[in-house]
Amino acid sequence: MRSEEVPDLAARATAMIDAALTGSGLTRESYWAAVRKGYNTPYNDPPRKRAVPAQPNAVSPVVADAVEPVAAVVIAAQAVEARAI
Repeated sequence: MRSEEVPDLAARATAMIDAALTGSGLTRESYWAAVRKGYNTPYNDPPRKRAVPAQPNAVSPVVADAVEPVAAVVIAAQAVEARAI
């Protein structure tokens, strides 16, 4: 781009913006205010939903029936120990 082309390009850009705004109900000032707001507003991801923490001593009934009583006591003791840490 050469410096002598700048005024012609600016006039063409202004004409294109005015043509796009015709009939939209927006003014040049409101258009540029929206552009500035969009440019200056940081993009933030939506907050992530936190996963429910696993319960260390939660054993499903199917697994509880399949585990020997001694093993169930060991698992429960380890769960209590894990919660203490």
